[in-house]
Amino acid sequence: MSRPARRAAALAAATLAASAGIVTGLSVLLARTLITPPRHRDDVDVLSVGPEGIRLRRTSDTELPGRYALWIGDRLVRIGPILDEDETTVLREITGKGRVRLGGRSTARFSGYHLYRPRDLDLPFRSVIVDTELGPAPAWILGDESSTTWCIQVHGRGVNRREPLRAVPILAERGIPSMCVSYRNDGEAPRTSDGTYRLGLDEWRDVDAAIDVAVAAGAQRILLMGWSMGGQVVLQLARRSRHRRRIAGILLDSPVVAWGPTLLFHTRLARVPVAVVHIATALLESPAARLAGGDALDFGELDGVAYADSYAVPILLQHSVDDGYVPPDASLAFAQARPDVVEYHEWQGAKHCKLWNLDEQRYREIVHGWLDRTGLAGASATT
Repeated sequence: MSRPARRAAALAAATLAASAGIVTGLSVLLARTLITPPRHRDDVDVLSVGPEGIRLRRTSDTELPGRYALWIGDRLVRIGPILDEDETTVLREITGKGRVRLGGRSTARFSGYHLYRPRDLDLPFRSVIVDTELGPAPAWILGDESSTTWCIQVHGRGVNRREPLRAVPILAERGIPSMCVSYRNDGEAPRTSDGTYRLGLDEWRDVDAAIDVAVAAGAQRILLMGWSMGGQVVLQLARRSRHRRRIAGILLDSPVVAWGPTLLFHTRLARVPVAVVHIATALLESPAARLAGGDALDFGELDGVAYADSYAVPILLQHSVDDGYVPPDASLAFAQARPDVVEYHEWQGAKHCKLWNLDEQRYREIVHGWLDRTGLAGASATT
């Protein structure tokens, strides 16, 4: 081989090695990001606040119809309909009480938490402690506890038990109280030694302990409602719970039915090689998962589509086609695999876990209709 040829071969080998190193590094980063509770960052420019409302830089979030909220520092500001708009800005109604003070801030974080505290719901509520295998985890019980049908509300990744509050009044209108729970590593429930998510594989145990509390309070039938990653937690729970004979129905809002499509979606969004997903999942399924900061996972067990035949109770599944965090592919595949038990409602323009925010009335009609058709509306212990 000539000297130029040897140089070319050496350069090619070095390039391949560097590329492999980059892909491996990206895979470790993806794996670590997936199982690590995220830090939230501001994503909205606040231009002005006044009696007329709050003017924001136009984004795909701020231009959405409906009711939402903004985190300005550690303060939540509820916002309503768009009052005025142009090509670059939107003016939204401020629906909360009190004066909004920016405190020198010019950015905020967009949120679906239009209902944020139990007292916002005009329902009876109390705080309880769930005795999980890791220690005490806080929860709220909201609504008429005399009902024998209860709903256990399970929030998603990177948020807490405030997320499901939006659905609580709708269930209460059909006589169903809700229990909004916390689970390991969500910032409220006990932390594991590594502080990482198990993506549903272990979190269901904490929710199962919450069902103990509901049953002790008189619940005879249990509905499970999961939001985003909470959907995967609920699917695990429905298969594994010691209370599974009591589980009478499942509601899923923008759920992670399977992790594979979600990971592929995000790698394509970031324009990185698909190989990154395969290496990241292989890493997380091996003893080398410690490189990402957690214990080994089993993505086969986290594939709800593969286990679709395991579910025998009615399932209400809602997902938006433009969900920018959890694509609806697995939800649709799950519904197609089990049309006998899954009632699927496709949304447009609701993004991720903001279906209620976009159109509360449609959300109410879908949930009420499903409860009525399945006979799952609440019943009092005295009736």
